[in-house]
Amino acid sequence: MKPTAPRRSHAFSLIELIIVISVIAIIATFTIPALNTILKGSYLSQGSSMLVGQLNIARQQAISRNRQIEVRFYRFADPETPGENVAVPSTGAFRALQIFELREGVGIPLDKIQRLPGPVVFSYSQERGISSLIDGLTFLRRPGVADPAAPRLPRVDLQYEYVALRFMPDGSTDRRATEKWFITVVEANAKQPSPGMPPANFFTVQVDPVSGTIRNYRPTAG
Repeated sequence: MKPTAPRRSHAFSLIELIIVISVIAIIATFTIPALNTILKGSYLSQGSSMLVGQLNIARQQAISRNRQIEVRFYRFADPETPGENVAVPSTGAFRALQIFELREGVGIPLDKIQRLPGPVVFSYSQERGISSLIDGLTFLRRPGVADPAAPRLPRVDLQYEYVALRFMPDGSTDRRATEKWFITVVEANAKQPSPGMPPANFFTVQVDPVSGTIRNYRPTAG
């Protein structure tokens, strides 16, 4: 009886492994930027949906409760973002909002803080830009000054600033009827082509100061 020759195990050679790794690297080079674009677009869509939903809820609550309802847009620094200092809110961005019912001048939260997802923020400029609802320093408030019952935000406590928009019991707002009021959601590092102009990808909400109704604007591919 002849002895059986041992089976030889087959494995990838070093050259084959290098070829496979090179192919994976080439594929990743093309797919990762596309995935990043998709994720950014998804974050923008989520943030814009949240904004529209919260504004509509605030207006509905003002009418149904027959009280003033306030929407606060929070600016604060993210401790994980380079260049931002928690102790200095102006180094941060407007990245969250919350709804309050006003009772005898004191804001009572109706919901938890809603933070924009991922690298998405509300556009802000010291001059009148594409977010006239929060732009400039005219409407800027600090906790403890305008509201003694100011909420404490996670990770930043009272180190924040905010701009408030009020809906009245008839559905109108506290903004001047002679002006147009917008707030725009953008990527945090998006570049604007010029002052007052939105970046390539954005989502803008217009609030009618008299009726309080909401209109949406978003660029379409073409």
